[in-house]
Parts: sequence; C-alpha cells; structure tokens
Amino acid sequence: MDDKRLRQLFGDMADEMSTHRTVPSALEKRVRRRLALNSAVVGTFVIAFGLGAFATVRAISPTKAPTIAPATSSTTGATGPKPCSNGQLRAVGSISGAAGSRIGYIELRNYSATTCTLTGTPEIALYHGTQRINEKLVFERTVAQWQADAAPKPAGWPVVTLGKMGSTNDVARVRIGWSNWCQDFFPLWRVFIPGSGSVDVINGMDSAGAPPCNGPPLPSTVQVGPFEPAR
Repeated sequence: MDDKRLRQLFGDMADEMSTHRTVPSALEKRVRRRLALNSAVVGTFVIAFGLGAFATVRAISPTKAPTIAPATSSTTGATGPKPCSNGQLRAVGSISGAAGSRIGYIELRNYSATTCTLTGTPEIALYHGTQRINEKLVFERTVAQWQADAAPKPAGWPVVTLGKMGSTNDVARVRIGWSNWCQDFFPLWRVFIPGSGSVDVINGMDSAGAPPCNGPPLPSTVQVGPFEPAR
C-alpha cells in the first residue's frame, strides 16, 4: 500500500475518534492533591531558604562590640589626716604681763609619728588640784592672733595641720588673755581636744605670774582663741 493510501486511512480513523472536553472527576481530585502537595513542598522550601539566608547574613554581618563598664575600685582614696587625739599632743604655755592682765598663748605640739589636724576653738578649764574651778570664772572667745594682727589667713585655716614630730609644722597655738585673778593659788590649766580627751599645760603659764586682782566681787576672765598655726 502506497503512502497516499495510508495517510487517507489514518485520517479517516482520526475523524471517527470522539474529542473529550471534560476531565474525569477522579483524575481531577488526584491532580488537585498533587498541586496542593507540590505547593506545600515549595512553600516549606522557600521558608527554609529564607531562614538560612537570614542566618547567613547575620553570621557574616559585623557584630556590635559589647560595652564594657569602666572598672571601679572597691577601696576609697586617701581622705587626709585624721583629727589629733590628746595622746598625740603636749601643751606648753607662754604668758607675758600686760596692763592689769596677762596675754600669751598655749602651744600644742604633735609628739607622734602621724600627721593630724586641729579645728575650732578648744575648751579650757582651770583646776585647783583635782577640783575644776567653776565659780567666779568666765570664759570668752576671742579672735586668732593672725586676725588681731590683720595678717593674711593661714593656708587651710580653720583646719590646722600638725606634721609628725620634728617636722617644721608640728605646732599649733591658742591665743589666751587672762585678767582679775583674786585667788591665793595658781591654777592648773587644761586644754580639751575636740573629739578626744584633755591635755595638761605642763609649764609656762606661771612665767609672768597670775594677773592682779582688780575687783574681788568680779569673776576672773579667760579669753580663748581658735587653733592656728604657730608662726
């Protein structure tokens, strides 16, 4: 059979076959399940890919350096010399005569190996033996000697720093004025150190003798100045 005859035969057979324009329901369900499965797989792949890419970017991106708090010391710095105690000090008087009175100072020297400070105006007491004198005795405050002389204020005043024993600044002074002593004995002088105990003035207060009695009914008056450097 020649080629022409064959082509005609195949054409007639094709015309006799019916054309299917609808898809069977069973086939349609299988196709839908396959599409849904493929979509889920693709979606999972996309999410996994995105997370991997994000992690990769985080890994290769520069990281911010951690902030390190500055170190702090658990110890405090030096706070300077501590106040003098009575055990560190020795007191000596220096009194001279004036018209109807006595004037001078009490010198407090640091006899320790530690620098210390004195501040303010000390309490002064007079004793007859072991008995403190409280009757007919008045204490008044007065200015420092540098103020009376209109001199420049000492550095650091009213704090007076006493260097250790043997240094050039191991002495402080207290200005004293004394008048109208009508007793028949010479008193013991005692200086009370702020925040500590007392120091006896061991000598020097009687170098000029007691002031004259200007009026027996009147009290004896002691003027006391603040601590100041010895000049």
